[in-house]
Amino acid sequence: MTDEAILAVDGGGTRTRAVVVAPDGRVLARRHAGGSNPYDKADWARTLTDLLRDISPVPLRAATIGLAGYSALRPSSRLQEEVVRDVLGPDVTIMMCSDVEIACIGAFADGPGILALAGTGSVIWAEDRRHPPLRIGGWGFMLGDQGSGYWIGCAALGKVVHFLDTRHPDGAAFAGLILRALDLPVDPELAGEALLEWQRIQDHPRSAIAALAREVSRLADEGCADAVEILERAAGFLASQVQTARARLGQALPWSHSGSVFLSHTVIEAVTRLLGEAPRAPQFSAIGGGAMRAARLAGWKVDGAWLAQLRTGLSCD
Repeated sequence: MTDEAILAVDGGGTRTRAVVVAPDGRVLARRHAGGSNPYDKADWARTLTDLLRDISPVPLRAATIGLAGYSALRPSSRLQEEVVRDVLGPDVTIMMCSDVEIACIGAFADGPGILALAGTGSVIWAEDRRHPPLRIGGWGFMLGDQGSGYWIGCAALGKVVHFLDTRHPDGAAFAGLILRALDLPVDPELAGEALLEWQRIQDHPRSAIAALAREVSRLADEGCADAVEILERAAGFLASQVQTARARLGQALPWSHSGSVFLSHTVIEAVTRLLGEAPRAPQFSAIGGGAMRAARLAGWKVDGAWLAQLRTGLSCD
């Protein structure tokens, strides 16, 4: 039995994951909880506290905590730090960072690269191992998030309300498909009020709208031209941001991807075409990236054998 361990946490808007890892890369413990993004979840602090309390069977030496919405330069993130430190105590060396940073570390196994992350929101994260990490996008749904699930959902609903306003027959088919997906009437005389009521009753409107991206992707796979057009526009934003990261770094780093939007064949194929190269398959998830960074923080040797052991443990997650 080992006498010490490290902790990695990946805290997103939908789910928070934590793993405890031994010096040889074995996963000793794992926990899941709900979302812990302070911009979305009023109970984020309790979620983190409950998740981390008494999580490790042995003393923790170091921890990497990747949290949505975190930035060392943002005053609001001090509360995130306080919550984590209060639970883990003064004897644990803690590194706080963004959840997208550990996702990039995991995707390239702590090597250089550019991660395009598009789920409910979107952001590009670049690491060249010579300069500080570079973020492109990630401005949130009020200022950006182009190419994200939320953006795709808004684009789809935009076509619906345009049809309801104009009643142009060219928009009727797609509007009907989206309205049916929301279990709303397709009759234009009834759909408008029903759509406004649907909007009113959502507990979390941004997530509800983002969930429509899955339906748009399904429709694109079935050959729906309007759905393909929306997804190709989303891909254009994401590819442009990857190109911006390359231009700012002055080097054509490889790219990889993460997030539900990239489950769409249309998006993957369009971004690949626009960038002129296929993505690197992510080597590890974000929680794996957090474990790598925590192990290095602890001074452990992170070699091929260690990574293989970690991969085996995380595959059971």
